[in-house]
Amino acid sequence: MNAESTQIGPQGESRRSFIRRTAALAAVASTPGILKMPVYGQNQAPSANVTGANNRIAVGYIGTGKQGMEHIRTQKKFAKENNITQAAACDLYAKHLAAAKSYLGLSDADGFADHRRLLERKDIDAVIISTVDNWHAQCSVDAVEAGKHVLCEKPMTRYLGEAWQVYDAVKKSGKVYVIGSQGCMDAKWHKAAEWIRSGKLGPLVWGQGSYCRNNPKNSEWTYPVDEEANEKNLDWYRWLGKAPKIPWNPEHYFSWHKYYAYNSGIIGNLLPHRFNPMMLATGNPEFPRRVVATGTRKVSTDRDITDTTHLLAEYPSGLTLVVAGSTVNEQGLPDVLRGRKATLLFASSQNRVELRPERIFTGEMDAEEFNDPTPAESIARLEKNFFDCIRSGQSPVANVELAIRAHTVLCMAEMSERLGLALFFDEKTRSLKTGDGRAVPPLSYDTVVPTLA
Repeated sequence: MNAESTQIGPQGESRRSFIRRTAALAAVASTPGILKMPVYGQNQAPSANVTGANNRIAVGYIGTGKQGMEHIRTQKKFAKENNITQAAACDLYAKHLAAAKSYLGLSDADGFADHRRLLERKDIDAVIISTVDNWHAQCSVDAVEAGKHVLCEKPMTRYLGEAWQVYDAVKKSGKVYVIGSQGCMDAKWHKAAEWIRSGKLGPLVWGQGSYCRNNPKNSEWTYPVDEEANEKNLDWYRWLGKAPKIPWNPEHYFSWHKYYAYNSGIIGNLLPHRFNPMMLATGNPEFPRRVVATGTRKVSTDRDITDTTHLLAEYPSGLTLVVAGSTVNEQGLPDVLRGRKATLLFASSQNRVELRPERIFTGEMDAEEFNDPTPAESIARLEKNFFDCIRSGQSPVANVELAIRAHTVLCMAEMSERLGLALFFDEKTRSLKTGDGRAVPPLSYDTVVPTLA
């Protein structure tokens, strides 16, 4: 029997494919942290207080609600491995702040109701921002201008204009910035980028993905009201920030994901989980050329935001990404990237990707499969990459260049969905236009948009 066809692997895997697959796994295992990604020009300098690999990083937490506490718990678990100290916390709801201080063993002097007071601390090297979306921009800009490194929960900001403010501030500061998209750490996306950059897929044609779920009683983003919360222990008008000023409304505070005043719903809070990694997987994340999106709100009618969204993003290279999201049906689209020569099929919730040649190119390449045993969607790995890059000066995986490119698409999608427009983006001027050349200002806190019917 020919040695090439000898069956040695699972499901009768050939020797050649077995060797290729195991070699790929070995390459990942030998690379500290994760497969290397291209640097898009962000040359971060280490913090003034973190001058070497052995120096401890002092971390402050801005926003200590549900997501903020998840970061706090994970970082406490791996504090020794990451060589960090959890030094301060900030939240404008006294109950949330008290819980964080108690969990971390902080004194009253280490707790703040105003993020600016936390940033005045000279001993703080880095901050984790887990606030309501409409505070992401201000907290991020204030932090890097105060000399702190930033890990900010997705989405990057509420609106596109302020995302560029964050981008410019980060680039000027030279600080490490990470967008909270833990899926970007999954090795399958990096292997895909490696295959694509090597030319195995040929020109990219189109891709698809989705983030869909379905909760009982149609309760997506409806959270119980904490009866202890009131204007005496919660700085309501500060929490509103640049959003419209309305009287104290517990429903808006605890279920803010349902309202456009504070977020873009599926587009900003679910689609980044899929969209950011897919852009990374292309090997050369681009700004979009054109974006079109539709959204409906026919099942979940107790909210401003849509319950089903479809996004179509066209890039200058010719690639088009189709991404869907729903909170009323969990059957989504498989994650796929298609090229002229081959197609990549990504496993759901696993670090596995299959390269499948197009029929007419099977004579010049074999099918390949990449498997990595590391669990997918690891917040701990994203945080480790953040701390490692603070010390090394390297560009993180989910860096500000990826963040601004993905966020431009997502903000354009919200505009297209709500305004009923097909929008074109000019990277040089950072401007938006319709197909007939009419300029369209990005949505902002001052924009009044009719509610979707």
